[in-house]
Amino acid sequence: MSGSGMDFSMSAADRQFREELRSFLRENPPASRSDTFEAGLAWQRVLHTGGWVAPHWPRTFGGRDATPAQYAIYWTEMAQVGAPQIANRVGVQTAGPTLLAHGTLTQQERYLEPLLAGDEIWCQLFSEPDAGSDLGGLRTTATQDGDTWVVRGQKVWTSFGAQSKFGLLLARTEGPEVTGARGLTCFVCDLDQPGATAKPLTQMTGDTEFSEVFLDDVRLPADAVIGQRGKGWAVANSALGSERGVAFPMKEQMVLGARLNELTARFRTERHHSPALRLRVVDDVILSEIFRLLNLRTLTMVARGDEIGTWSSVIKMSWSRLAQHLSETALDAHGLAGIAGDPDLSFEFLRYRMASIAGGTSEIQRNIVAERMLGLPR
Repeated sequence: MSGSGMDFSMSAADRQFREELRSFLRENPPASRSDTFEAGLAWQRVLHTGGWVAPHWPRTFGGRDATPAQYAIYWTEMAQVGAPQIANRVGVQTAGPTLLAHGTLTQQERYLEPLLAGDEIWCQLFSEPDAGSDLGGLRTTATQDGDTWVVRGQKVWTSFGAQSKFGLLLARTEGPEVTGARGLTCFVCDLDQPGATAKPLTQMTGDTEFSEVFLDDVRLPADAVIGQRGKGWAVANSALGSERGVAFPMKEQMVLGARLNELTARFRTERHHSPALRLRVVDDVILSEIFRLLNLRTLTMVARGDEIGTWSSVIKMSWSRLAQHLSETALDAHGLAGIAGDPDLSFEFLRYRMASIAGGTSEIQRNIVAERMLGLPR
């Protein structure tokens, strides 16, 4: 991908990349499409044997130096074989890129390899009961005590908090007189120690992916700081940009694309569905294509070295709309008998209720686009 627009041609290197991946997937086909943590961990370990967990990472740290175009190829091929999601996706999509961008060499050498292997699971310790979309209002503190930091506070909506060994922690370090986005610091937080307690939250799906995490006098060494003290807001924005900008949307394009393919195949063979429901499937195809093209534009921006910035909010809103619309259509199309035979349908419908909240609410994302991209008044 080069030039002023999107170039969809495939180079010789791209074709070689695709063939290497296809060869690996032929020899190591996914054992299951299950979205359970255990199935994701098993699949991640299979991918790790061939260096395919994070191909867009540098080779130095377990990746393949894949270009943005090759990263798009990667997710396309994963979708075609029905691959499940990896278990340590917060680590690969958020914590790892943050360490690559802001961590010290010592931190990178210590944490990245076991993160890719799935030996050490990571979570993101940002949101709090009174500071979700507005991270500037968080209250968790980290206070220096000699050569250690003492952390006190509570986090919530922590994906895989109960399974995690480490967390990407955002805490207030500069005292109560420094408020808002100022005075925050980002840390590597070891959760396998006294004072760190994760309590799973049962969602309406029956799943317990999220947890509350309580940090009661948790001690972190001085070298746990990521980036600079007091500059955690910039590190957090980098982490959220990684979450929304490339890896997460491409992964969701794979997941939602597989469901859409199943749905459209069903409608080609079944003729009893109402015209209104058929039009909804057409809407899903259009929304999916919009999401795909927006993702390709993101990859083009990355290839040029452009900052994704506010564009990540556009991607987030596109995903939210597609995920909820598609899950509703699939549920209605299958009817009660189909739901009974395919519990994944009702699970997806309930799970994607969070799509307009997770990663920053749609209302907040609209404000960001309006103010920062369109120049509208607050």
